[in-house]
Amino acid sequence: MKKIISLAVLTLFFSCRSQEKIDLATLNLNEPIEKVSSFDDALRIGVETVEYPFSLLLEVEKSKKYRFDGIDLEGQRIIFQIDAEKLKTDSITRFGGGHIDLKPVKNIDELNAALKSYDAESKIYGIRIELKTPKLQTDILKKLEAKYGKGTKNPNTDHGLYWNVKAQNKFIFYAPDYSRLIILNNTDLSKSCYWDVMNGLIDFGGCNNEKYMADLMKNATKPEDVKEKPTIKIDKNWNINDLVVGKATEEDFVKSSTNKRFERMTEIDGMTGKTNEIYYQNNYHDFYFYFTASKGNPDNQRENFINGYAINDFRKVDISFENGLKPGLKFEEVLKLLEKLKIAYNPVDFANYIEIKTSPYKVTLNFNDSMLLSGMFVK
Repeated sequence: MKKIISLAVLTLFFSCRSQEKIDLATLNLNEPIEKVSSFDDALRIGVETVEYPFSLLLEVEKSKKYRFDGIDLEGQRIIFQIDAEKLKTDSITRFGGGHIDLKPVKNIDELNAALKSYDAESKIYGIRIELKTPKLQTDILKKLEAKYGKGTKNPNTDHGLYWNVKAQNKFIFYAPDYSRLIILNNTDLSKSCYWDVMNGLIDFGGCNNEKYMADLMKNATKPEDVKEKPTIKIDKNWNINDLVVGKATEEDFVKSSTNKRFERMTEIDGMTGKTNEIYYQNNYHDFYFYFTASKGNPDNQRENFINGYAINDFRKVDISFENGLKPGLKFEEVLKLLEKLKIAYNPVDFANYIEIKTSPYKVTLNFNDSMLLSGMFVK
């Protein structure tokens, strides 16, 4: 009888242990990935350039395993940041703006394969916690202020605050305007600068922004060093190398001479497992093609159609336009040419791009800091 009771107590003990939540507020943010995540949850790993483009992200959806200083985080999205050498590049421009490439990981082998592909660490250095409700935002702020005192006002947002906790080697960014709490181990980060989309540039004192951004993008390929530039011809209807947007299929692209150095990628819906979009990336030349995915069979290349393309840096390709556009043209010269060709465009004051509506897609012509024509995006 005693053995039966002891076994029951032991079973209850391990059951309670298995349900114990991870308190994210207590992490050093140098823990192994397996220690802070579980394959029982829906995990996705990869790139999300709006969330943060310069590190690998491990996203946990709808987990019941986390809390913050006693506050239950059930239902909140948790994102772990992982240092990855391959992402220390001009990620935002080369991926054409808001780029998402997150893949499910269901076991240790898939995790290790993803880490290897990005030349990434096997430990975390940061967390990003979604704060969906005003109550959660208020409760979290009270915890932060009780532990670290009043934060410093973020000059870039209406309600953002930040803390530089030197004793713990931590940066803490409270960004309720974007429903985020971000905590980073800054041991291997800049101590004077920080930037992300949701906080803007934070100067902790003595920030050299130019040097800081150059370090973030230290592995970017210099245009003058690019070799074997692809030849690109854009016709008067904005089609590319005889591939007609909206009509040419994935099979047409794969068989074409344009398909060199491209890697096929898929964007998967983490909830349904369905393919949202297919795209081909040539990161070396900053050249991308986008395809609609067949609802019936996304693996059937004849049913997937080109719905856009991006050339993010004209210096990395040999490009010519049937309508007379040329790389390096001044903003004003491009406007005059478009008016001469009677091409309708959307004038945007104080912007470094021009939008041209050509049903059923839109052409965006991009200009560099000197307002010279430098890239384009069609979708």
